[in-house]
Amino acid sequence: MNFGCLGSCAYCAVVFARGKLQSYNIPEIIQRIKTDLTTENICEFWITSQDTAAYGREIGKNLAELLHTIGKVEGEFKVRVGMMTPNMITDMQKELIEAYKNPKIFKFLHFPVQSGDNQVLKKMRRFYTTNEFKASITAFREAIPEVTLSTDIIVGFPGETKQAFENTLQLLKEIKPDITNVSKFFARPKTLAAEIKEGIVPPEEIKQRSTTITTLVKQLSLEKNMQWKNWSGEILVDEKGKVKDSWIGRNFAYKPIVIKSTQNLLGKTVHVKIIKVTETYLIGEIDD
Repeated sequence: MNFGCLGSCAYCAVVFARGKLQSYNIPEIIQRIKTDLTTENICEFWITSQDTAAYGREIGKNLAELLHTIGKVEGEFKVRVGMMTPNMITDMQKELIEAYKNPKIFKFLHFPVQSGDNQVLKKMRRFYTTNEFKASITAFREAIPEVTLSTDIIVGFPGETKQAFENTLQLLKEIKPDITNVSKFFARPKTLAAEIKEGIVPPEEIKQRSTTITTLVKQLSLEKNMQWKNWSGEILVDEKGKVKDSWIGRNFAYKPIVIKSTQNLLGKTVHVKIIKVTETYLIGEIDD
């Protein structure tokens, strides 16, 4: 849907690889969806890019408008929305939440915070505060209580003191994300972060912090998944499982649900009941 982004994060090399923002126009995207629906029988679309929230800014459009338009397309299909930089949704947050209410849109929000400390965020050149981030999460959850929240954390960015790391742990405990992708900081060549000489976190400390935060996010993920125990409803089967006769489907909140069947269920919608949960996925049985 678009290439490049409008950010200037200190640790990121995307701007070198992808350049300035370039968005496809809405009619082009809609036509592609309609074509794939009729000729390829596609039932799940991913609307994604380096920063999905930046979509259309250079052509006078935005992501909320795109999703509203996609939601009006006739046909049986679902849409997964990709990663969005928190500060890029501020001016369209109300409209974006309304677009998310469309049943065609998976209630899945990939919203990377990267750090729970405002000073570290400033050094990262992330143009929002933790309070602004939490306010957006609260707004989504008030409107769509079962929305799945995925976030990203970078551990050990230069200037991340022990207190700053504790602030990140505290933020995660407050927002309780369903999914947290944890990365150890590595200075990519030619980025602004590679030029930082002060506040360097030793590799062993980064490793220890990564271990600590990974333990926490596993606990939080399991806690969130436990809320789905005994849930029943429809899922769209979009993957073959790794084990013979297993399939992976997604419910309205894009929760991965593993089921067993000797039939070919790929692309099918089936009714299931959740009988078991793990840290990373749910286990269901087909509910006849």
